[in-house]
Amino acid sequence: MHIVLVQLTVRSELLDEFERALLHNARESLAGDPGCLRFDVSQHADDPQRWILHEVYTNPEAHAAHRQSPHFTAYNAVAERAVLEKTVVKGIGRFLV
Repeated sequence: MHIVLVQLTVRSELLDEFERALLHNARESLAGDPGCLRFDVSQHADDPQRWILHEVYTNPEAHAAHRQSPHFTAYNAVAERAVLEKTVVKGIGRFLV
């Protein structure tokens, strides 16, 4: 598994537009991106400008393909204007049975 954890801080004046674009991207990713197994979106309880994305893909290639999709491109156009800070952590999933 290829895990991507993204922490974002978003401009307050663009929160609504960012949220719409992000949720559309997450829904479309789960519905149609081959290899996208999970796409969780969380907003910080005490600071609505802070977001956490937890994405799980079958492999790095599936994640790379997601980043070429029309829904990601649309989201990214909004994110480029809205995001103030961004941290990305990539990992390999280990599951115990």
